[in-house]
Amino acid sequence: MRRWPVPLPSSRPIRQRVRDVLVSGQDSQATFREDLARRYVSGDGIEIGPLHHPLRLPPGTRVRYVDVVSREQLLATHPVAVYGDPRWVVDPDVIDDCERLGTFADSSLDFVIANHVLEHTEDPIGALENIVRVLRPSGVLFLALPDARHTFDAWRERTTVEHLLRDHNQGPEASRLEHYREWAHIDCLPEEKIPERVAELARDGARHHFHVWELDGFLELLRALDLPVSLELAQAHLDEFVVILRRRGPAA
Repeated sequence: MRRWPVPLPSSRPIRQRVRDVLVSGQDSQATFREDLARRYVSGDGIEIGPLHHPLRLPPGTRVRYVDVVSREQLLATHPVAVYGDPRWVVDPDVIDDCERLGTFADSSLDFVIANHVLEHTEDPIGALENIVRVLRPSGVLFLALPDARHTFDAWRERTTVEHLLRDHNQGPEASRLEHYREWAHIDCLPEEKIPERVAELARDGARHHFHVWELDGFLELLRALDLPVSLELAQAHLDEFVVILRRRGPAA
């Protein structure tokens, strides 16, 4: 179990550290998230998919990092351009599929953090159900998701509740190739190259943005689900929105 605050590696160039301090004002995405973490996150929990940017948590908070593959596999399948210095990519404490979280018992965690994770899942409803499952009563789910208006997904149709319910109940396979076709168009390929790119993505099992939301659409999804949670906060900020949910009811 890791405790925050975690010291910065001494090998990081001092010029870079100073620059980070200068830019982390009130409009910084990281600072906005950290302010919310100080208000809502405490105890023992996990962060799913932190990659190179784990959320800085209040002192005394204990966190384990969860990802679907090892650090070595993350670095092998993602270019350094995505992460910058590979030394900053977090070494997961637990290898688990965030759509199942089979490693974790029911009602065993005080918090779960999943920043820019749900859009990469094929079954966000199943993922939300399992995340809530592992939370203790009054436990907190801290979510940040990209606001489609401000990303490369801006042109894509927003994911509907009906689409997500169908994929949850019938399986996501029927939608997978259509998602891949959308990604191929994001690559600005000529139409004749689209089938080849779709086949490549399918062969690699790519997990880019399956789903596309703005805040209102994501809240519509939450209203449609019978999750034992209360909504603590929902706020758009810069190119993302943050949603914080609190588990209701007695332990399972």
